[in-house]
Amino acid sequence: MAIYQLIYVSSATETFTREKFLDMAFVMSSENTKVGITGMLVFKDGNFMEVLEGEELAVKGLFGKIEQDSRHTLVSVIQEGEISTREYPSWAMTFYNPQTEEYEHVGSPIQWQDKL
Repeated sequence: MAIYQLIYVSSATETFTREKFLDMAFVMSSENTKVGITGMLVFKDGNFMEVLEGEELAVKGLFGKIEQDSRHTLVSVIQEGEISTREYPSWAMTFYNPQTEEYEHVGSPIQWQDKL
């Protein structure tokens, strides 16, 4: 079965602190994993870049919700189509911290469960 991949960028309509990003990322990745969607999310300087991978209808359905999400504006698809294997078999999340000027890999829900 082919995997469908969609890559988009968007700008945030609100300020995302590290804690707010972690809260959103945890909920989002947990829900997406339940429907077979994995990927990668990066947040830097008020902008998101996300890769979504999974069954085509599920990915397109999720992307439709993202386009309507009030936290996003200027949503633009960079690339989409079928790929032979997942590039991100689990969720990878990264937050750029402007205070430290460093990228922080924040893991996946599986890693977070150990900390709950």
